[in-house]
Amino acid sequence: MENEQLQSTGSALEHYAQICIDYCDKAENILREQEDPSPIADMARQVIYYGQHLGQFEHMLSKAYMVTNRMAECLSDHPRLLLELLNVEYDILQYIEALEQHDLQITEDLRMHIKALEHNIKAADAGQWKKINDGRILHYDPIEWTKEYEELIDEADHEAYSHLTDIPRGMGFCFAYWEEKRKALAKRGIEWKSPNQMNPGVMFD
Repeated sequence: MENEQLQSTGSALEHYAQICIDYCDKAENILREQEDPSPIADMARQVIYYGQHLGQFEHMLSKAYMVTNRMAECLSDHPRLLLELLNVEYDILQYIEALEQHDLQITEDLRMHIKALEHNIKAADAGQWKKINDGRILHYDPIEWTKEYEELIDEADHEAYSHLTDIPRGMGFCFAYWEEKRKALAKRGIEWKSPNQMNPGVMFD
């Protein structure tokens, strides 16, 4: 992919946009069906790659924004990759602002999101767990912000889901998934606490 010489013709740009749309559709379907999410990170990398190119062309800006925004909603457990994706989205919005000659509230909201991500990543890299604030109501293991976790989570998720093929996706599935995920990460040297461990007394289904 990275070695591909991207073109600037109208048909090529529409083709790249459709590739990104297809990746977004696939990622959303994976999450909707509670399937193995490990392929989503590579899909996000390709949306970044094509989205950066699409974002250079005025008539492709709306599609470039749409696909980067959709993929960002699908990407979890990859704060550094998400930061890269959001920066592409931010550049696209800034281009739109320049063309329209006025500020957009969504651009400011995204800037704050990026700033929060940068803060938490920096805190995780320094081992300063108490400084991490992901803005969620429930508590999550701060190790999820580390580079080591991010580099291994797709492999661990793939292994975890390989043991869940016969488990119905419904009430109670999350507990089976969390246990398999915990074991897969432990095999790779990461001690991870599940949401139910981090939130005693909270009911999960």
